[in-house]
Amino acid sequence: MRNRIAFMLSLATLAPAAVYAQPRPMIEHIEPTAGPPGTRVRIVGRGFQRAYRVLFNEHPVTAAEVLPERITVTVPEGAQTGRWVLSNGTDEVETEVFRVTAQEPAPVITALEPAASAPGAEVTLRGQNFAARPIDNTVRIGNLAMVVRSGDTTSLRVIVPDGARTGPVFVRTSGGEGRSTADLAVSERLVIREFVPAAVSPGGHVVLRGAGFAPALAGNRVTLNGRPVRVLRASGTEVEVEVPVDAQGGTFAITVPAGARYETAQRLFVGAAPAIRELSPVRAAPGSRLTIRGTQFSADAARVAVTVGGRPAPVVSAAPGEVVVTVPADAQTGRVAITANGIGPVEWATDFMVLVPVTVARFEPRAGDVSDRVTLTGTGFSTTPDENQVTLNAQRATVVSATPTELVVEVPAGARSGQWNVAVTGNGQSRSHDPFMVTLRPHVLAVEPDRGIVGARVTLRGTNFPTDRALVSVRLNGQEVEVQSFAREAIELTVPRNAQTGRFEVVARLQGTGRAPVDFTVLSPVTLRAVEPPAAPVNTVVTLRGEGFEPDVARVRLRMGTLVIRPTRSSTTEVVFTVPRGARGGPLVLEADGRQTVTSAEPFAVTVAPVLTTVTPAQGAPGSRITLRGRNFGAVTANVGVTVGGVACPVASVTPTAVVCELAAESHTGPVVLSLSNAGSVTARAPFRVLAPPAAPAAH
Repeated sequence: MRNRIAFMLSLATLAPAAVYAQPRPMIEHIEPTAGPPGTRVRIVGRGFQRAYRVLFNEHPVTAAEVLPERITVTVPEGAQTGRWVLSNGTDEVETEVFRVTAQEPAPVITALEPAASAPGAEVTLRGQNFAARPIDNTVRIGNLAMVVRSGDTTSLRVIVPDGARTGPVFVRTSGGEGRSTADLAVSERLVIREFVPAAVSPGGHVVLRGAGFAPALAGNRVTLNGRPVRVLRASGTEVEVEVPVDAQGGTFAITVPAGARYETAQRLFVGAAPAIRELSPVRAAPGSRLTIRGTQFSADAARVAVTVGGRPAPVVSAAPGEVVVTVPADAQTGRVAITANGIGPVEWATDFMVLVPVTVARFEPRAGDVSDRVTLTGTGFSTTPDENQVTLNAQRATVVSATPTELVVEVPAGARSGQWNVAVTGNGQSRSHDPFMVTLRPHVLAVEPDRGIVGARVTLRGTNFPTDRALVSVRLNGQEVEVQSFAREAIELTVPRNAQTGRFEVVARLQGTGRAPVDFTVLSPVTLRAVEPPAAPVNTVVTLRGEGFEPDVARVRLRMGTLVIRPTRSSTTEVVFTVPRGARGGPLVLEADGRQTVTSAEPFAVTVAPVLTTVTPAQGAPGSRITLRGRNFGAVTANVGVTVGGVACPVASVTPTAVVCELAAESHTGPVVLSLSNAGSVTARAPFRVLAPPAAPAAH
């Protein structure tokens, strides 16, 4: 009644134009009609306008949703049973009574079944205090809402949304919000994006690629045309299966423990695999025809694909047992593979050699003599030397080594100047653009001697030396060498200053260059000035004096005749050695690597030490003569010296076994010592007693 009176009063006070305002909203019903605070209530009707406020028991309530046929609101906290009112300040429309009940308990989630799932799969929430109507349960994982398919107060069946990640599940009702005690493990959405190959022979393997697969083999159940197939390996993104030997083609389907299932729209073709029996030819150049013979090919060229070294080869014709293709322009040596009816590729067991056209682009050197080696550079050569036939003016050249782009050959005997021609078995031939000049280059056969010091004379012996001296020059390590005399088969020269060890080269204009067969060793000069002493017995220390000796004693070699002696010390000016036992004398030859060999001017004599057996008499006065007997005294008086008590006893005579000397006036008792030049000295066993001279006769 109050609403009606208010409505009539409003009509009376409106201006005439207001009579034609928008129609009054009409409320049909509310749902639900009862509930605790927090319950979402839908006011259903028509003509709802945003200009109308929503009141509950005369208290404003913010609407969650305003549509022309529906307004959604939430029962406020502390509310009492009453009516919902729509008011624009002058007009009000009210609903039937909404009964406010006691607050419901918050939902409790006790289990997630299964505990792991994928987007799009269904999960059952077990628990208590869920809203009896599925629509009154708001379920989410993270910030993503989950669609509630069905449920009651103890279970809800929900769908895992796209984009969901592992985390807890929340359920909100009018009684509050509950959270799962455990996370829902969310894997990727199960999907098979492709499988390769698209066609396979019975017993072959196929790889399914996608997402959401189970990492464990047993977690993936795969069927082909509804028939289970064996899973060989698995990961989250790939599953490899084995096609049964009696399988038929069809679609793949996969089911994972999360309950998700996916089936491909594409069908797998299962058929016999092609087999290659023969290739003809086994090598060819791009653009050539290649015939592949075998079985299980297709008569439809569009269903046959061939590659040569990984490059697609155009199919010229196809039959079940033979396919003809063109070797592609960009083909490279490699395997020939064929795919027929989508099955393959099946490879031939060995490489197909793709040949390139034979060309001879250049050669080095540009001229040479018989047996000289020449490198030909080009394309299309065989790596098997015998398959490259190389000629120079029809003379066959020996191929020393071969690569696809280089041939090393020797100038053949009897060849004349002309162009090189290369013919490769099965791959054509080519000729060099420029001619090769055959020359009679000088040949150096010997270097005499093959070592020496600066300034030494050396003779080069050989053949094909020019007759004209003006056409020849000689070098040692690139250094010009002065020629002393010149002949057709011999050149004499002097080792130049600052020369270093290396090969002599004879350069003949218009003929070429001849190199010596061995290095010429440039030696450091050595001078042997003295041997001290020039003769000595065994165990005597001898010193060689001079300049330029090798200071490293380990590198010095010393010979006495045929005997090799190891020096004990060495410097640039001295070499010291000890006369070894068994030495018999002879020239001393001093050698060292890199140094001039020198020989003593006189042979070194190995002498024998004197032996003194007796001295008679055992005593005597000055002026008397004594005789020393023994051996090895020699026969030269000048080589023998005698002292008595340290005073010289002049030698009167010498034989190999006896020496006679006369006591000097100043002699006194002491040892008798016999010295022999370059042979040492010897001392008598007993001292000689010098007596006083006899008294002079008394004067009468």
